[in-house]
Amino acid sequence: MRANNMKPLALFARENRCALLNTKMTILRSSGARLLAAAILALPLATRANGAPFIMDRAESNVDIVVKATLGSFVARLKDFDVAITLDPESGWVETTAFHADLSAVKTGIEDRDHNMSVWLQTNEFPKVVFELRAVDRSPNGALTARGRLQLHGQLHDIRFPVIVTVNRGLATIDGTATLDTVDFGLPIIRFWILTVDPVVLVHFHLRGSLTR
Repeated sequence: MRANNMKPLALFARENRCALLNTKMTILRSSGARLLAAAILALPLATRANGAPFIMDRAESNVDIVVKATLGSFVARLKDFDVAITLDPESGWVETTAFHADLSAVKTGIEDRDHNMSVWLQTNEFPKVVFELRAVDRSPNGALTARGRLQLHGQLHDIRFPVIVTVNRGLATIDGTATLDTVDFGLPIIRFWILTVDPVVLVHFHLRGSLTR
């Protein structure tokens, strides 16, 4: 009678051990899947992107800064800038963007004004402006809005602006306008007698280039 009771108990113990082992394996598999998914999501955007590099045509690309003032508005042009962009060659979707420019190379058409711009921007201390794209949002009507971070005058702020992207037979054009309040970046408002310069400037960019695989 005692021997008959021992067999079911042994079987019960073995079954429990098997069930416990199966549970541990399930937990390990699910934890591993979560870790793998987290690792994939943590990869840089450029690693997961399938976009083609954008090769900018410098002769056909420009970045202009529209400045309004009481005694005459003017347009300053960035003469030294570069971009690193990847796009989907089929849809034209912008996947990654990095932009940087040398502010000491800003030209307004008047040499004295170029010097004044450089002094105002404090290019000796803050020579670069840098933008890095975070995301591109598409509205229900198809309009695109770029979101990213801009570093100017030692200050870093989130900005957003509308963009238009056109892709045709391996050629791409990217146009947009960003509105910047320079006071947000620690730059002073220029006032001299009756002259006042609006601290809000418009940055127009037109980038044209080809896509490579």
